[in-house]
Order: sequence, then C-alpha cells, then structure tokens
Amino acid sequence: MNSRVRRRLGRRSWSMPGSAEFEIIHRRAGVSVRYYAPAGAPEAGPVPRTPVVLIPPLAADIQIYDRRNQHSLVAYLSARGFDLYMIDWGWPTRADDRRHLSDYFAALLPEMLNRVRFHSGRQRLALHGWRLGGLLALCYAAVSPADDLAGLVLLDTCIDYAACPAAGRVRGRLRQRAGRWRRLTGLRASHLPVAALHVPSWLQLIARQAVLGPAQPPDDDALRSRAYPGGVVADVIDHLWTDNTLAAGRLPMAGPGAGLAGVRVPILFIADADHPVCSPVCGERLAAMVGSDRVACEWTHGDPKHAGCGALMARRSWTRVADWLLDPGADQ
Repeated sequence: MNSRVRRRLGRRSWSMPGSAEFEIIHRRAGVSVRYYAPAGAPEAGPVPRTPVVLIPPLAADIQIYDRRNQHSLVAYLSARGFDLYMIDWGWPTRADDRRHLSDYFAALLPEMLNRVRFHSGRQRLALHGWRLGGLLALCYAAVSPADDLAGLVLLDTCIDYAACPAAGRVRGRLRQRAGRWRRLTGLRASHLPVAALHVPSWLQLIARQAVLGPAQPPDDDALRSRAYPGGVVADVIDHLWTDNTLAAGRLPMAGPGAGLAGVRVPILFIADADHPVCSPVCGERLAAMVGSDRVACEWTHGDPKHAGCGALMARRSWTRVADWLLDPGADQ
C-alpha cells in the first residue's frame, strides 16, 4: 500500500491552539508517535528524503517544540520540507515506576521508530534528541544496526556527568553524595523501592529552579514538567551520576552489552555555551567514545528569553541543523 495512502487511512488529525496539526500514528503503554506533514515543498534547495524524528526528554512538556510564537521548531522543519515525527512519552504515573532507561531506548523507542518506518515507507531515519532525549537516541544507535539511521542530532546532551560547569554544582554535590552513600553502605539506588524514587512534576520544578536559578524564567514552558519514573531515577543516580557510565563508553543498563563504540553514524552535537549542565567536555568525550569518525561539535547561545531551553531554542542553529539533516556528515 502506498505510504501516503497509509497515512490517511484510519488516522485522525489533532492540533492544539497555536500549534501545528499532527496525526497520532501509533500509541502503546502511554507512549505515542506524532506525524507532522511537510508544509509544502521548500522554496529553495533539495527536497529532504530522510524522515526526522524528534525525541524529547521524558519529563519535558513537548509543547515547547511548537508553542512559541516565532519559536516553533516543528513549524520550521515542516517548512523546510521534512517528514517530521515526534515521540510523545506521555505523562508517567506511579504505574510506570518499574521502567528503566533501557526500557525506553531498547524496547519502547525501537517499537515507535519501526512504526515511523512503516508509516514513512523508509528504513533510514534521522534522530533529533534534546537533553535526555539525546541520551536515549544515542543509546538506541548503540544497540541498533547502523544502516537503520542516517544521523543523530544531539542538543545539550550530557555525556560526562563528572564535568559539571560552575552553575551545575548542585548536581555535582548530589553526585558526590550518591557515591559516598554507596561506598559507606554498599547500596545502590536500584536496591531501593522504585516507588520511593518517583519524582513528581512539582518536585522537578523546585530542583530545576535550584540548578538554574534566575536563568530560568518563571513562565517558561519547560517548567511544566512531567514526572520521572522511579526506575529511571534509580538509573540516573547509579549509572549516570555515580558510575558516569557514558563517559566510559558504556550504556546505562545492567549487565554487559553494547557500548558507545557501536555508534557508527554521523553525529551533530550542539550545546548552549552557557548551559548549566552540559559542559564543553561532553562534546570531546562523545567524539572519543563513539565508533563514528564523523562527529561535529558546535556551541551556540540560546534565546535569552528562554535560557533554560538552551540549544533547542537557539534559532541561529536551526538552519545549520536542517542543512545538516539533508545530508548528515557530508561536511565533516
């Protein structure tokens, strides 16, 4: 069946006030996939052939991608002619506390991306991940065949959790305390009941303000956070904060398995030069750990009105990202 016919059969269009129209092409276990059709052919330049999948962090309100006047990344990429998809992780509840990071990048994300492949009629996809969404995209690339991906765009994705900028000292102290607790007791966060580690959205608001301070406007869309499942929080404490597994080239999951050396696709890494968490060391560490020899690391300055959104809202980088997605790795 023709892919464009499949897009229309049995699908319903949705939209929010002030946002682009989309279709939900798949939904399971609280996770769904949105499809945004191209807003006509691009006025100039080649027509994109590779579908792009936006992968948000688990806790971010995904309306941040498409609810800002003059700041809609969805509208921009659609106008450039891309077949655009977005993963909506849903609103995690306590019933999802048993989910770990590996459940997302090795189970749920592969299922969602396979649905994108069926819907688009194309096997190779380009992934665009922001913050923890970039981590999930990177880990997916490590456990998947290289032929399935055309490239990765990673925005403000922390690779080395030991290299905290000055504004990230709060998280650095938490990391040190987690390590001290393990040395003294021999306990890991995964030994605790996952329900005890559930982080509701209101608590994230307090933590975000503690880390970002006055850099985060009180009305920023990113503050309307979603909850973090307890199992994910345990993995963040054990694998990312305490063990710093990504900086060593390992994936945040229990037992031996694939590592970052298995990532062999082109990567464009962009981070906000003033980001409070993602330091320049992250780009260097990424290039050293992955198996790809086509890694471009760039720094930008985000929109001062929405400082907490970093590279995602840096409009000056949107053209760079879109041009790179037309032919990932061509300029490296």
